[in-house]
Amino acid sequence: MPLSAGVLIIGSLLWDPDPVREAWRNGRLLMCSAQNATSPIRYGRLSGSRGNSYTMVFSRLCAAGQAKLIRCSHSISTLQDLIAEAEHLWKAEQLRAKAHRIATDWGCVALLLNPKRQIPRDLLSGWAERVKGESDYGNVSQTQAEGELVSENGLLQIDWPRLLAGGEADMDLILVTANDPEIKLSSPTYPSAQVIADAWNRAGHHVEYFWKNIDNGIRTFEDDQIRARLRPREALRI
Repeated sequence: MPLSAGVLIIGSLLWDPDPVREAWRNGRLLMCSAQNATSPIRYGRLSGSRGNSYTMVFSRLCAAGQAKLIRCSHSISTLQDLIAEAEHLWKAEQLRAKAHRIATDWGCVALLLNPKRQIPRDLLSGWAERVKGESDYGNVSQTQAEGELVSENGLLQIDWPRLLAGGEADMDLILVTANDPEIKLSSPTYPSAQVIADAWNRAGHHVEYFWKNIDNGIRTFEDDQIRARLRPREALRI
């Protein structure tokens, strides 16, 4: 039986008008199926392409936020189907990625399994072999208390999402892009809401990343604290 799959989106993959991302959304996702779902997310990756401000990451021990769960338009019948879905997703995530990649040194595509479904072992073993072929795979930091986010077999170590409308996500598999947060030996914690807001205040129009997430229903537990320190959005349009 074909497996149903979806993508859990926690940032600009949902709303960025870049033609590559638009083509991915229109060609690989059923956008009309989008639902709000719980997810442990926060701002934590320092992005040079966004003016050295912060973008979204998964964080295993943070309070639940709100992401978008969207069903894939293609079902998964074979390992090749799964790999193709992952490669399309990564191309949308890293716009300048080479063909047939699913990772770089700052992030990767990972798989979340529905704990109530029987997923074929050969599919999972094939996926594990595929991720081993990526030299940079799994380079996603967490704090010491959080433990491992992405396993060596390419599995995301978070709870299965719950829908805000009620119930659990009715899919067999979920794909995500998991990116490396700014956690270093010299700074072994996530940036505070103050640090995040101050970075966006310095980054000018790049703060629209935050506002676009809010507009599109992507939320974190720190949003109110961040917003309280940001310059008014209207000031950016003067």
